[in-house]
Amino acid sequence: MLVSPFIALVMAALQQAPASIVQKTSGWCSPAIANVVGNVTVNCVGVDPGALKRLNADLNRKNLELADKIRDANQWTSRYKELEARLSNAGDDSALSRQAEEYLHEGELEKAGAILDQILKNEEKQIDRTAANHYNRALVFELQFLPLDAMPHSEKAYRYRPEDLKYSWSYAALLLDQKDFKRAEPVLLATLDNALKFAKVNPAVYQLDVAQTLSGLAILYGDTQRMKEAEAASRQALDIYRQLAKTNPTAYQPDVAETLNNLAILYGDTQRMKEAEAAYREALDIFRQLAKTNPAAYQPGVAGALGNLAGLYYKTHRVKEAEAAYGEALEIRRQLAKANPAVYQLEVAQALNGLGLLYRDTQRIDEAEAAYREALEICRQLAKANPEAYQPHVAQTLNNLAILYRDTQRIDEAEAAYQEALDTRRQLAKANPEVYQPHVAQTLSNLAILYRDTRRMKEAESACQEALEMRRQLAKANPEVYQAAVASTLGILILLHLQTGSFSRAAGESQELVSINRERWKANAGVAADDLAQSLILASLAQKESPSVCQWVREAASVAQSPQLRELANKYADKCPPP
Repeated sequence: MLVSPFIALVMAALQQAPASIVQKTSGWCSPAIANVVGNVTVNCVGVDPGALKRLNADLNRKNLELADKIRDANQWTSRYKELEARLSNAGDDSALSRQAEEYLHEGELEKAGAILDQILKNEEKQIDRTAANHYNRALVFELQFLPLDAMPHSEKAYRYRPEDLKYSWSYAALLLDQKDFKRAEPVLLATLDNALKFAKVNPAVYQLDVAQTLSGLAILYGDTQRMKEAEAASRQALDIYRQLAKTNPTAYQPDVAETLNNLAILYGDTQRMKEAEAAYREALDIFRQLAKTNPAAYQPGVAGALGNLAGLYYKTHRVKEAEAAYGEALEIRRQLAKANPAVYQLEVAQALNGLGLLYRDTQRIDEAEAAYREALEICRQLAKANPEAYQPHVAQTLNNLAILYRDTQRIDEAEAAYQEALDTRRQLAKANPEVYQPHVAQTLSNLAILYRDTRRMKEAESACQEALEMRRQLAKANPEVYQAAVASTLGILILLHLQTGSFSRAAGESQELVSINRERWKANAGVAADDLAQSLILASLAQKESPSVCQWVREAASVAQSPQLRELANKYADKCPPP
C-alpha cells in the first residue's frame, strides 16, 4: 500500500500555516530607550502625561509584541490628536466639549465619554453635530481599547454622513479588525468611490485616502482568499504611494516598503516566488536606505525584511541564503537588544526560532535545539515580568521544541513540551478565547499526531476530535478564515481512521473533506489545489470500492501543484483501467 509515504507527505503539508496580509503602521510613538524594567513604556509625541500614563497602562494589559504595541500606540495617538482637535473646535455645547477635552488630557476617558453621551442627548436633531459626536464617542471607546463599544457609534456617524471619509474609514477599520468581512466590504467600496471622486478634484489631499482604502480592501480580499482582487488593490495602492514618495520620500517610503511586503506575502501564498523575492528585496533596500539616516527607527525594519526574505529562501530550498539572512537579522536584533533588552529580546527569540526551524529541517539537530532553548529561556524570563504578554511566546517555542523532540524520537520530552504548551494556551483562551482557541486547536492536532505515531490511538482520536470541534465552531462565525483549519484536522482524523481500519468513518469524513476543499479550490485554485488533491486521494483510500476512485485520483493528478503529490496521485491512477 502507498498509505505510509502519503501520510508523511500529507502531514507535512497539513502542519504549514499560511501567512496573511498585514496593515501598514507609521507615526508618533516609540519605546522608551532608558530605564525600562518589565513592561516597555511607550512615549508618544504630543500626548499629555495623564493620557500617556493611561495609554501605557492599557497597553501593558494587552498581549502584544513590540511592533504591534507601537502600531497600537500610533493608532491611539492619531485618534487622541483627532479627538482633541475636534473637541477644541466644537461649536454647540462648547463648555461641555471643553470639559470632555480636559478629561481626555488627564486620561479620564470614561468621564470624557459620559460628557459626550450628554452632548449627544442634546443634539439628536442636528445631524452634522450628531454624526460628529457619535464619531467622537467612538474615538473615546477606541482609546479605551473597547472596539465593540465603539462600533455602534461609529456606524451611526457613518449612516448619518456616509460621504465623510473619516466616518466611513473608521467604521470599515473596526469591521476589519473584527473580521466582519461581509459588512466591511460594502463600506470600503463606498469609501473608495467617494475618495476617488474627491481625488479627481483635489488629488494632493485625497490620494492618500484612496491608497489607504485600497490597502484596507487588499487586507479584506487576502483574508477571504480572493487573491486576484487583493493583488489588484495592493498594486493600485503601491502606485499611489510611489507617486507620493517622489515628492516626500521621508513620509511615504515606509508605506511603499510595507505595501511591497504585503504584495510579497500574497505572491508567496500563490506560489509566485520570483515576484515575491523581488518585492521583498525592494522593501529591504528601502529599509536599508532609511536606516542610513535614522538607524534607531529603521534597523528593526531591516531585520524584519531580512526575516521575510529568509522565510522565502527557506521555502524555496535555498538553505545557505536563508541561513545568511536569518543570521544577519539575528545579529541586528542582538545589537538592538544590547541597548534595550526589554524592547528587543523578544525579537531575538523570534529570530532564534526561525533559525531553529531551518536547523531542524536540515538535520542540524544540536544547533536547532540550542537555538530553541535559548529562545525559550528568553521568553520565560520575559514572562516572569509580564506573563500575559509573553506566555504565548513561551507556548510557541515549546511547540517548536516538541516537534524537534518528536522528529528525533524523544517522545517523552515531546509530550511534556506539547502538554505545557497546551496548558498555557488553555489558560490564555479562558481570558481571550477568540485569540487563543485556534492555538489550542493547533496544539491538540500536534498532540494527536504524536499519539498516533506512538500507537496511542484513543488519545490521538480524542485530541483530534476536540481540535475539530473547536475549528468547526470558529468556522461557523468566520468560514473564510477557518475552513482550511477544519479541513486540515479532518485530514489528520481520516488518516488516523485509515490506520485503525475504521474505513466507514473515514469514508464519511473524506466526503466532507473533498466538499470543503473543492469549494476552497473554486474560490482560489492557486491556494487550495494541493489540499483538494490530498483530499481526493484520501477519499480513494477510504472508499476503495467506489466506482469513482479512478476519477478521483486522476483529478488529484490534474490539480496537484506539488510534484511529489502529483507523482503519488499518478501511481494510484496507473492502477486504473484506461479512461
